Amino acid sequence: MNMQKLMKEAQKAQRKMAEAQEKLANVSVEGSAGGGLVTVTASGDGTITAIKIDPSTVDPEDVDLLEDLVTAAVNEAQRKSKEVQESEMGEAMGGLGSMGGMGGLF
Repeated sequence: MNMQKLMKEAQKAQRKMAEAQEKLANVSVEGSAGGGLVTVTASGDGTITAIKIDPSTVDPEDVDLLEDLVTAAVNEAQRKSKEVQESEMGEAMGGLGSMGGMGGLF
């Protein structure tokens, strides 16, 4: 394979990856638990940006339940964020298959 063509393909892939990462930072996903008693918002890159807790959920006698709900909502938000990441990065990396089998290096 022509080395110059390979370098151009790599640069193109880098641009697409940078665009996908920028797009991910602007995507928002939500995870919830307890029928919406706890809602967690995350960006597409996995950063938790907000946590909303229904006041009726706050029971000083049952802090364990609140902790479990927050954990479940965070996990769901991060799972959704990862799905968005995989989709965006998959699209960005789509052209690397033509790089002579070197797509796995990036």
